[in-house]
Amino acid sequence: MLLKKLVFDNYKTYYGHQEIDLYIPKDIREEKGQNIILLGGLNGAGKTTILKAILYILFGKRGMSETEFKRLFSNVINNTFFNEGGRNCSISLVLETDSGEEWNLKIKWYFDHLKRVTVEQRDLEVKGPKSKHAKHARIDNIEVYNKFIDKIIPYHAAPFFIFDGEEIKDIILRQNSHEMKEAIHKITGMESYKLLLNDLNSLKSSLENKLAKSVSHIKLSNIQRELDEINDSIKALETKKNKFLLEVRNFENLLNEAKKDRNYKIAQNSKSRETIIKRQTRIATELRMAKEELNSFLKQNMINIILRNKISNLKKQLKLENEISHKRILQNASLTPYRNFMNQLLSKSITPPLSNEQLDQIKKLGEEVWIKENDIRHSFPSDVKEIHDITSNDYNYLQSIIIKDKIQVSNLINKIEKLQQELDSLEIEIRNAPEAVNIEEENKKIDLLGKKLGEIDLKYKTVSKKLANAIDEKTNLKNKLTRMSGQDESLEELQKKYIEVEQTKKALEQYVTELTKIKATYIKEEFSEMLKRLFRKQDEFGKIEFDINTYTIRLYNDRMQEISIQDRSAGEMQMIASSLIWGLTKASDLSLPMVIDTPLGRLDSYHRNHLINYYYKELSEQVIILSTDTEITNEYVNLMKENSYKQYMLDYDERKKYTIIRDGYFKFVKG
Repeated sequence: MLLKKLVFDNYKTYYGHQEIDLYIPKDIREEKGQNIILLGGLNGAGKTTILKAILYILFGKRGMSETEFKRLFSNVINNTFFNEGGRNCSISLVLETDSGEEWNLKIKWYFDHLKRVTVEQRDLEVKGPKSKHAKHARIDNIEVYNKFIDKIIPYHAAPFFIFDGEEIKDIILRQNSHEMKEAIHKITGMESYKLLLNDLNSLKSSLENKLAKSVSHIKLSNIQRELDEINDSIKALETKKNKFLLEVRNFENLLNEAKKDRNYKIAQNSKSRETIIKRQTRIATELRMAKEELNSFLKQNMINIILRNKISNLKKQLKLENEISHKRILQNASLTPYRNFMNQLLSKSITPPLSNEQLDQIKKLGEEVWIKENDIRHSFPSDVKEIHDITSNDYNYLQSIIIKDKIQVSNLINKIEKLQQELDSLEIEIRNAPEAVNIEEENKKIDLLGKKLGEIDLKYKTVSKKLANAIDEKTNLKNKLTRMSGQDESLEELQKKYIEVEQTKKALEQYVTELTKIKATYIKEEFSEMLKRLFRKQDEFGKIEFDINTYTIRLYNDRMQEISIQDRSAGEMQMIASSLIWGLTKASDLSLPMVIDTPLGRLDSYHRNHLINYYYKELSEQVIILSTDTEITNEYVNLMKENSYKQYMLDYDERKKYTIIRDGYFKFVKG
């Protein structure tokens, strides 16, 4: 990534519209080896303003306390411009990504007449490598913007690429801290492997949960075999049932024919018996019709009668749940403005930050106040649970089901029993009536057929009961098979995946261990080599160590006694920290520009020359140096002329109280 242009519009000490061209063409960098942009000026001319502006454009308030933010950005509009009536200012940064895209990041502030910020507006324009038109986006969600920026220049990398040269020693003073170790892990690419290991652990846990619920092919095969067996049993029982039904109907017909023959004989005998027989025939017809009516009614309404209580309870439960659902919808609709307000409010930075418990308490108390102030009363029974998830059509269908009462069944059964009793009574009357003909043979035949019919009917009912039980068992097996077959993967497949994940995890852990050693060794070698180049005393250190576990530096003298880094001079600390940044930069996969404020102020001429000749020339494809006049010596001027592509003078006008950015730093120095 390369920075192309920085633009100020009445921002702080920079009056009017001023631009700094930071772009260094590829042929200049590769052929001439000029990779430095120099911006120089007196103290107070606005060098640190440039560094802080780049940081704020990229990262906003991240890593900045509220006090520091107010100190740096409470007065961003140029005073001269404000006194002239201006009420807005802006800064823009144009950069080029490694993929060739051009990003234009802009921040614009608006002010009231008391010089208070009313609006801070962020905009982003992205233009593809071959595109003529840029895509524009207004940044309303800062978290989305942060993720977007971190794709090209991660926030954790900022302290190693954009820093104050006089404060660079803080990198060494902060070593062995958790934040420092995390930052080094991220910049060297180790964090991505840690995230991958976390993902593998999550996948392993997910597979373990699935394994606990999974079903093997053997179990599925056993259930299928049971289902096949029950199907065969049902077919056999249905065959028997149909056979017995035919026999029952056949004997019923024989019994009716026998009764007809006997009754015909009786009708021929006397008038009294003929009357009884007519009554018997009428009652028999009524009995048959009553039975048919009962069978027809049961076929149509048996389920509704059996489940009448459950249907009634279901209707009540569905109605209650429907009412609760409507109330909840009304309540959520009433609370939506409050929740939007609270989400927007609590997304702002609060100092000191509130704990999660305090945030939850604020939300809960605010919701209660909102409900009271807006008279939102939608109470829900605490003992009612919403357990049904059905469509409106299903709800209307279930509510329209007619609940049948068993009274009609009882009445029909009572009628059948009464008719049967009358029929039996008439049978006795017929037998006791005087007869001129002998019907003993017919009566024996009727009795024999009735007995046979009872035996076959008993067998029919037994088979019917077995068939009903078999059908229920078949339904249960099919449901069980459907549930088990509905699982995404079988036990064997899950076991195979679990073994593969475990092997991958072990291999990655070993890879991370080895890569960590390689990275640490590489950082140590690059750090050691650069430190020896930069230090005037070549035999200053007997041994240099870089701890793999803590990512910290340890120095030893020629007698192998450890030297306290904190006891070194400010200049030496700057050399040590610069060497560490060199090692981290070379071990990193990131290609980023370097922006350094006042890098040479605490150094003597020897270390200045070495820092420019051996360090900045090779550190990055683009090194932006913000320098003070006290750092400029004749030798420094010559070195910068040779290695810098562009030079700018930050010319502060004491009378007008603003800075003008001018081309050609060295001619102003000579002047």
